[in-house]
Amino acid sequence: MHTFFVEAMAVPGGMAELNSRERDHLFKTLRARPGDAVELFDGRGGRMDGIVRDGRVVEILSAERVPEPERKLFLYCAVPRRAKFDVLLKQAAELGVWSIRLVECVRSVAKPEGSDRWQVLLQEGCKQSKNPFLPEIVPPISLAVALEEIRAENICAFFGAIRSGEGGAESAAKLAWIVGPEGGFTDEEEAAMRSSGVRGLNLGPYVLRLETAAVCGLAVLRQWMEQ
Repeated sequence: MHTFFVEAMAVPGGMAELNSRERDHLFKTLRARPGDAVELFDGRGGRMDGIVRDGRVVEILSAERVPEPERKLFLYCAVPRRAKFDVLLKQAAELGVWSIRLVECVRSVAKPEGSDRWQVLLQEGCKQSKNPFLPEIVPPISLAVALEEIRAENICAFFGAIRSGEGGAESAAKLAWIVGPEGGFTDEEEAAMRSSGVRGLNLGPYVLRLETAAVCGLAVLRQWMEQ
């Protein structure tokens, strides 16, 4: 069953308000017909079951509000180049990341090119994975500010390192994965993270691309969260 994004919930018996992009996908690309079942979500935990009716409208059959997860996963990430970031956004949404914080590091090269496209990509990832919560993208901050935020919010954070720290995520309510730029973190940045309580996590013997490291680290933390 196909899933579609809506800006607002509707009550059973009401009609879903699809934007032009989602309407075109449903009726022009998929050629939906009366009687076809669809799923809808608003990105804030709202989920609905609907059915296509005559007149190219979707009637809501049932609706529910999913509670926020008790444990949340955050991504602090240096900005990769556009094409790589497009893929990363989808994958982060599929892995259930709660928010994506862009981080400016010493060796950062790419600059953020925020646009409505980012929201569309996140929606696509949520639709693919049935994740009812659309990740938030936070404007760029320095690594120093990111570490202050991690300390203030008591986030259990990790970064990719040759030397791993001890222990897993235990029962932390908030977990974070910090990913540096293509050139990696400087020695000073790594020292600052360790002094802030951020633990190293080794993902293997090989050097990973930014987007690969991001997804692999998130997948490891996601597995810890489910234990």
